Amino acid sequence: MGLDKKKITVFTGARSEYGPLKPLLTAFREDPDFEMELIVAAGHLSSLQGNTISEIEKDGFPIGARINNLVEENDASAVSISNGKLQIELANYLDKNKPDLLVVLGDRSELIAVVSSALFQSIPVVHLSGGEITEGATDNQIRHAVTKMSHLHFPSTEIYAENIRKMGEEDWRICVAGEPGLDDVLHLSIPTEKEFRSHYEIPENIPFILSTFHSETINQSIDKTFITDLIANLCSSTKAHLLFTAANTDVGGIEINETLLEISKTNPRVSFVESLGKTNYYAAQHYASLMLGNSSSGLIEAQSFQIPVVNVGSRQQGRLRNPNSVDVAVDVQKVIEAVQFVSSEAFKQEYIGKANLFGDGKASERILHFLKSVDWEKLLLKKSTF
Repeated sequence: MGLDKKKITVFTGARSEYGPLKPLLTAFREDPDFEMELIVAAGHLSSLQGNTISEIEKDGFPIGARINNLVEENDASAVSISNGKLQIELANYLDKNKPDLLVVLGDRSELIAVVSSALFQSIPVVHLSGGEITEGATDNQIRHAVTKMSHLHFPSTEIYAENIRKMGEEDWRICVAGEPGLDDVLHLSIPTEKEFRSHYEIPENIPFILSTFHSETINQSIDKTFITDLIANLCSSTKAHLLFTAANTDVGGIEINETLLEISKTNPRVSFVESLGKTNYYAAQHYASLMLGNSSSGLIEAQSFQIPVVNVGSRQQGRLRNPNSVDVAVDVQKVIEAVQFVSSEAFKQEYIGKANLFGDGKASERILHFLKSVDWEKLLLKKSTF
């Protein structure tokens, strides 16, 4: 590397980003040129989100700060208040520890607080998974704002890299790496199907659907009524067991989770788990008959498991699609029809055996190689290419 060991701080505030980050965290930990620690905040410290900080502790990654900033109320102001609390704590951490680089992934709302703090304190930022488009959620604006406040970019595809260039970012700052979360998809040791089903009380010998619904942060069309009606229709039109994981901390997520918890207590066909953890989530993707909802994991990861996906609503509008997914409106009858369609042998031929366009399992390797080759002295002075 030709440089002193670099101090890397990685931020994670939700299970949805920790899973994709984990292969990269492992690579940082094993590389002698880097000294890495995590800032763990927001959803990871929430019981309603499954206290997923326990998974990070179990994995043994060093945690430099635990920031319990989340205000869990079903109100738009709660997001701003949570991020304000995070920014204060984070500013103190950065001032004390002065990392050489801050690493963030994706488009969660808390990244505005995280990245702007680093910007004001002259700490270079690495942004993973930028350049993507999800027009149905405020994540879209957040992601692009983070891009403009970041100094190095690791998009998953060349199309997304071109989007970043169009935003005026210099080409030398961009490396197409693929999604790091795909690096261990096919290599992770998972429980057997019998073990998995037994642990989550999913009956044997019947298919199960893995489902995650987040709120649509712009139009809020995924609500209690939709979830209740959808489950009733799925139970009457299929024989499948329904395994739901929790919505994230966006506005509207609490209502979705309370609805799922209430239904799971009275309907034996429905299971609700706040968080499966990365290993069991990958196991669920491996053994499920299909995925249903509006999580990015359905579009990014599921092709690697060769299972079909029904993507509901506009939350992921604009994101690239693997051939295993179909899009459908927030309409119960249309969702039921789509579930039947993707379960057919004809649709199976569309995606079986095809590669995942989001990565080939070598993203972490590319990221570390790029970091070792880049001129760190040039990072902070950004020039636009408009």
